[in-house]
Amino acid sequence: MEELKNDIVDLKAFFRILWKEKFLFLSIIIAVGLITGIYAFTRMEEFTSEGKILPEVQTKEGKLGGLAGLASLAGVDVGGGDGTDAFRPDLYPVILQSTPFFLELFKQNVVTKENKQINFEKFYHEVVEENEEITDKRIKKFPVKEDGFLVLNRLSEERIEDLKDRIKASIDKKSGVISISVTMPDPVVAASLARFSMIYLTNYITHYRTDKDKQNVDFLKEKMDAARGKFYSTQAKKAQYNDQFQLPTIRLQSADIQRERIESEYRMSSVFYDELVKKYEEANINYQQSIPVYQVLTPPSAPTRKSEPRRAIILLIGLAGGTVLALIVILLKKKNYRAVLAL
Repeated sequence: MEELKNDIVDLKAFFRILWKEKFLFLSIIIAVGLITGIYAFTRMEEFTSEGKILPEVQTKEGKLGGLAGLASLAGVDVGGGDGTDAFRPDLYPVILQSTPFFLELFKQNVVTKENKQINFEKFYHEVVEENEEITDKRIKKFPVKEDGFLVLNRLSEERIEDLKDRIKASIDKKSGVISISVTMPDPVVAASLARFSMIYLTNYITHYRTDKDKQNVDFLKEKMDAARGKFYSTQAKKAQYNDQFQLPTIRLQSADIQRERIESEYRMSSVFYDELVKKYEEANINYQQSIPVYQVLTPPSAPTRKSEPRRAIILLIGLAGGTVLALIVILLKKKNYRAVLAL
């Protein structure tokens, strides 16, 4: 086996050629190293801020707990849910990669490390884009009215694509912890955007989970208020009639018929109103229990150490790449690889 290796690669010839071309070898390594160094030290510093939140992971039945028993004693049925969470937790990160989120993000005001308040879109242009020129072609949009769809210009599309790499969200499937990280040239802005992202995510999920129950509560409240008005009206009408015919001096058949009608209308409005009150309380309990609870495990903070660029790693990669490139050039020069491979 050793003889085979020696027959394939002549190490003596390799080192002899390497020594002969040492100046070319070192020149290539130094050149690549300089280019890598310039790249590493001219790259903009980036800071990453991370926050973690723990969402409530419970079924609807579990969230009601003891309230279900108390509600049943009051005649309120709260067992209409299927006991499952309609919003899959693994979809949480997708929310922070959506276009509406980024469009809302550009409207926010942020505070820089110099304690200067500035609109984020302006900050992005001045700091991230370094005030690069914006051509008319990049801001031109289709001249149509948005009707259930978004119309963006090229500049917005480019910015959103860049922000998708800067704002990341992930969920630990075992613990359920949601991690949100934001990378920006300004550490305070990064922390501010991480906090906004956490608020946006929790508000979005809360609205999604409670929207149907909230609509049901509002609908029943409207009907209950109308039924209450009608019940109070028939109640007053009944009392007024009883006061008018309190003494049994004259009993007319028409008066008895009217009394029966008023009594019947009063009973119907009372039953209908009571039923709506019960339904309203049931819907209100379901709505309150559908509101998810979030616990902030790690609030975002302004980092003091940069996350990028990792200059030492970049330089090591550059030196390694320069060494490989130098070896390739030397072996290809004058077909030196033939002597090394003993061809």
